[in-house]
Amino acid sequence: MIGLSLLSEQDGWLQRSLPSTAMQTFCERHRISIDAFDYDTHTFHDLLDYMDFQEYEHYVFVLQGEGERTLRLVAYLQHEMLHVQFHLIRQNGEVLFGQPDFLNGLFLPQEEIPVSASVPAVHHALLSLMTGVYPASVPHHPQPLRHVYIEDSSLLDRIPVDSFQMMTINSVIYFDHPMRHDLPIIELMSRTPILLTFSDRLSPSLASQLTVLSRDALAERLQDWQQTGRIQNEQSMGILDYATVSGLRVSHRLFFFADGIYADRQKTIQLSADISSDIECLREQQPQPEALASQTELELFPLLYQLAGSFQGTSRFITPYSDLELPRTSGRIGPLTLIGIQNEEGCFAFDRTTLRLFETNEAFLWILEADQKEQFDVLPERLGADYAEAIQHYKELMYHG
Repeated sequence: MIGLSLLSEQDGWLQRSLPSTAMQTFCERHRISIDAFDYDTHTFHDLLDYMDFQEYEHYVFVLQGEGERTLRLVAYLQHEMLHVQFHLIRQNGEVLFGQPDFLNGLFLPQEEIPVSASVPAVHHALLSLMTGVYPASVPHHPQPLRHVYIEDSSLLDRIPVDSFQMMTINSVIYFDHPMRHDLPIIELMSRTPILLTFSDRLSPSLASQLTVLSRDALAERLQDWQQTGRIQNEQSMGILDYATVSGLRVSHRLFFFADGIYADRQKTIQLSADISSDIECLREQQPQPEALASQTELELFPLLYQLAGSFQGTSRFITPYSDLELPRTSGRIGPLTLIGIQNEEGCFAFDRTTLRLFETNEAFLWILEADQKEQFDVLPERLGADYAEAIQHYKELMYHG
């Protein structure tokens, strides 16, 4: 059985691509099975288990873009699964790994594999490592391990290499020292195709761009947001260890220091004093701090905090979770796609689906709040003679962009 995947690589991140109709037809004609792996959620072990279950004889990765990390991944798979012949080729037929002679001169259809602008950069990955905030949470526990902090590469001699095979394929190990290629790092790179980065990758350092808050201080900020909708952020990129401080149910990260394994950068939650411990067992038993608010509110607050940092002074956010012109909603709330923002710079709305910020007016924000809290009956009196025009303007923006 022959398997095939289309993927692109950008800055070390791998992204699956869906096949065109021509590629699907080609594979059906030649009895080739097409896969589309999610490199953000599947671990190296997941990939090995899947390949073994499918009983492939040959597997072809078709690459667009950079290839250094893809080549490491394919070489890793070949080392782990000697009974499968792996191959890495470009669309023009250039062979980067393996000997795909079984294609017998067949030419694969040329694919236009889009390189998405949303591919996460190392900067975003490190921000998630330091804050514990991720774009989408995974409901099961323990959640996939995505990011690891290691105080010094010398600790690698004490950490079982199998620990890193439990990480997602798009994962990062961060070393808290400038780049160096010493023996422990060279050995790690040769055994596991994880993306590595170092403290000199970002300037200024990410730690200097994060706000440090105690649990009580964060509780006060959350309460102020709930009661007034107001958030102030002096251009900080986020809150250090927000997930563990707030009690957010997310656990995609680990921190290795000389004195043990921790769940947070500030070393307040030690999981083991022995860094050679089985991390899978540790993560299953990881303690969960009491949540400072509902999980929905805790997941939303970091986004609002980042948005507040884009403006001068204090911003007031229109969402269902704050007491504003109308009381906060306690019942069931649908997906929140639009967030209103009001500050000394004006009135704005942020679209969470397109990540687009656009300027609007106070009447629009009144209608947005009434819509979010399902209290349209207050609008005729508040908008007066402008009611019909304002509602029409709101509908046009909401439904037609």
